[in-house]
Amino acid sequence: MKKENRKMAQELRAKERAAADRRKRTQKIVITVLVLAAVAVVTVGIILTSTSIGKKSSASSESVASASASSAGTAAGTSASSGASSSSEKTLDTTEGTVVEAGDTINLDYVGSVDGVEFEGGSTQGQGADLTLGSGTYIDGFEEAVEGHKVGENFDINVTFPENYGNSDLAGKDAVFNITINGVYK
Repeated sequence: MKKENRKMAQELRAKERAAADRRKRTQKIVITVLVLAAVAVVTVGIILTSTSIGKKSSASSESVASASASSAGTAAGTSASSGASSSSEKTLDTTEGTVVEAGDTINLDYVGSVDGVEFEGGSTQGQGADLTLGSGTYIDGFEEAVEGHKVGENFDINVTFPENYGNSDLAGKDAVFNITINGVYK
């Protein structure tokens, strides 16, 4: 009888261990699904926010690029592909020292900060963004502050986000953008 009790106890413990393993696997799956769902919700929120922030009421023929490019340009108030339709048929001239002027389509990198802290969506993350100077697609003062600088130059500009800016964390705030002009389309 002892042998049977011992065997039954071993079988019971084996079943309990198997049940505990199933619970652990189920918990891991649930946690993974919740994390993925949260990431998806945040990503959709960023995409929706980035496509609506800074849009001006005037109709524009410029296309909106991928969501990641759009996110990078939103801090300055536009999609990162501004002017891409006109620059796609041209080549990027990276000759250092070339002065950029109103009407030029340029490629630039920037990192924006408010009170010395970089903010989400305020950087091209080294991917570059096309911008037609004078198009009015970035926040007031941004494009004008870039005009007259040179390809290869790294400099800071100071701008103020509009009071009615779509992101309330940035509305009315003074910002500094560190800019590098990568080239001008010819």
